[in-house]
Amino acid sequence: MGTRILRWLPAVLLLALGSSHVLAQQRVLGVAPPEASEQHATLVPVVVAPTTVQTLQRAPQPDDLQRLAAGTVFRDCADCPEVVVIPPGNFTMGSPENEAGQKDGEGLQPSVAIPSVFAVGKYEVTKAQFARFVQESGHSVSGGCFVWSGSKYEQDASKDWRNPGFAQTDNDPVVCVNWNDAKAYTEWLTKKAGKRYRLPTEAEWEYAARAGSQTSRPWGDNPSDACRYANVADATAKRDVPGTASWTFHECNDKHAYTAPVGSYEPNAFGLYDMLGNAWEWTDDCLNEEYAGAPADGRDWPSGDCGLRVLRGGGWVDSPAFVRYDFRFFIGSDDRDFYIGFRVARTD
Repeated sequence: MGTRILRWLPAVLLLALGSSHVLAQQRVLGVAPPEASEQHATLVPVVVAPTTVQTLQRAPQPDDLQRLAAGTVFRDCADCPEVVVIPPGNFTMGSPENEAGQKDGEGLQPSVAIPSVFAVGKYEVTKAQFARFVQESGHSVSGGCFVWSGSKYEQDASKDWRNPGFAQTDNDPVVCVNWNDAKAYTEWLTKKAGKRYRLPTEAEWEYAARAGSQTSRPWGDNPSDACRYANVADATAKRDVPGTASWTFHECNDKHAYTAPVGSYEPNAFGLYDMLGNAWEWTDDCLNEEYAGAPADGRDWPSGDCGLRVLRGGGWVDSPAFVRYDFRFFIGSDDRDFYIGFRVARTD
């Protein structure tokens, strides 16, 4: 079945997959990548407790990342997002057969190796950070945004990252940004900082999100424990977001109906915040329905249907089935939605 047909699977199929809300109509399930090569088998993840991180307060130097300890937090310029140094290692990508909510294609569980140090945004890119980019670059964000009106999910020409249809602070994650917007931000940041910024690959994203965890979520496997760690569809959203009677909610209260300021919940073991929940995050990879031939070392996969890009992490709108490390979702690279944002990656 073609990817563009899959993109609009009927609601009855989504109900079978475990979702009951209309926003999931764009979500489809992918499969997991192939086994890593034998030479990476000795690499192991290094789990760094958030309490061990330090802030780097000096001008950027060549090959900084290779000299910095895992867990170090730094920024390359005053307007640059804070990033966290992530160690090399290998991990099992995908979900075990007994994982609640597992979808077809998640159970392959190949070994993926990350051979080199890289850095990932400590937080999702905020509304204030994106505003600085738009102001300095003149990047166009016209075209509207898909939003929930209270009765249906539709494109609204009056909505954009400045006004996604609900109130935000400057420190909330920017939403209503498409893949092209996110990519343009990283290119602007690269020029500004003199360092290579980009979107994380799908494998890098999952490796950084897991931070050595073998469970389906950073807090464990029970979705009812989500609200200490993630902004998800919860009791507050059920009360305050109109027209949500058919949504499936987490049985907890995260105290935010829509997006929350970044860093409002507990970080994972690498010191990264909101890897699950708050906003879906763009990755660099083109969509491939099958993973034969995917890079075994976590690099981006530039072939496939590059009109469609993979997102990870779930968002404030999402039920437990979607707020897991393993769930994959894709839409068109030019689509803007009020639950989609991004975070940056940095390499030497």
